[in-house]
Amino acid sequence: MDCSVPLSQPPAFLKPIPVPAMVDYDEAQAILSALADALDGPQIDIIPLAQANGRILAENVSATTPRPEADISAMDGYAFCCADIPTNGAHSISLPLQDCIVAGDQPSTHNRSTAATILTGARIPLGADCVIARERVTMGDGVIHLNTADALVGKNIRRAGEEFPVGHPLLKVGQKLDWRHISLLASQNIKHLAVYKPYRIGVLANGAELASDAPDYRADINTPMLCAMLESMGLHVQHHTVGSDSQAELRDSVNELAAQSDIIITTGGISVGQTDNVLPVMEQLGACCLFRRVKIRPGKPFTLMRQAETPVFCLPGNPGAAAICTQIFVLPFLRSISGTNPQQAASPTLSGRSSFAFSSPSDATCLIPVHYAQSGKEGVFSLVPSQGASDVLCFSHASGILRIPAGQTIKVGDWCAAMALSAV
Repeated sequence: MDCSVPLSQPPAFLKPIPVPAMVDYDEAQAILSALADALDGPQIDIIPLAQANGRILAENVSATTPRPEADISAMDGYAFCCADIPTNGAHSISLPLQDCIVAGDQPSTHNRSTAATILTGARIPLGADCVIARERVTMGDGVIHLNTADALVGKNIRRAGEEFPVGHPLLKVGQKLDWRHISLLASQNIKHLAVYKPYRIGVLANGAELASDAPDYRADINTPMLCAMLESMGLHVQHHTVGSDSQAELRDSVNELAAQSDIIITTGGISVGQTDNVLPVMEQLGACCLFRRVKIRPGKPFTLMRQAETPVFCLPGNPGAAAICTQIFVLPFLRSISGTNPQQAASPTLSGRSSFAFSSPSDATCLIPVHYAQSGKEGVFSLVPSQGASDVLCFSHASGILRIPAGQTIKVGDWCAAMALSAV
């Protein structure tokens, strides 16, 4: 089967790799980047505005109406025309009240030499050019008394289009929508909009120790952990657990997930043990490797495969290693293909000085959980104690993951940059 990524001139590193073929950190990221570029983009959904929170916009949006739509009152008060205020040096004037204008009214032309009660957000009647705050006047017998010094053209009036005019760009394609953007869309009376359809992710955990009746039963940590990460991105996630070391059962579950998923993530069964069945099962199904293992610690067994057009991420079974591989490789990949604009898709970074020394071995990039805190004007990284690839407690205390390339050393006081741990 030809599993190379369908490009006009596919780069050599995306051609099928004979197993076993281990790559270094940078090669793994390059292969993932090329795979992302080669995949078809996400499909488009048309959805109601009420369902748009957290979705990724698939179209540019410009203003079709100005905001405000018309000249409106900025407060509760009284509208009048400044030309009615005498210029003979008088300090006060009295104006009879005639109208009351509320938001939603289409007021008639203002009657000169009068004042109109007006509420916040109501249209300014034609002929009026000032609003005085209610607390700045005295009133009696249907007449208001105001200081002439308060009469200024345009006072307390929000002009039509002062926030933005018709045609003003509001949102760009690729924007992940939240309450700030929903309010803008609602201001344009948008009822439906185009968004990118979220990818369907299938998560598959496997291992005899996950069976509820196993003599040495182990809790499945990876499935809820991965589902939480993926669902926080707005992805559609379904999961299966194969509580056995049966290749047939694993194959059936992979087939079932593949029929319903755009991307598959397996966890466990990808190392080199006697019951590590993911690789042989995927090969039986016609999948091939884009890389087999990565020179990193933890997470060395991490493998990328492709079954027809479906990317398959094969994560280690150790929860700590699975979490780090997902944060470092899987989530950035998913963001890059989601339609999110590149600025939002980029993983956030933390910068600061190291409070500890650490050396990576010559043959592996180390990915270590660190805590980040401000110390004066600088950030400081401290090492989070960890028991290794199976540790999950360390992530509750970590702010990011610091990458130390193979053969390199950081010393106390060195300036470093870490990838912030993502809540998604």
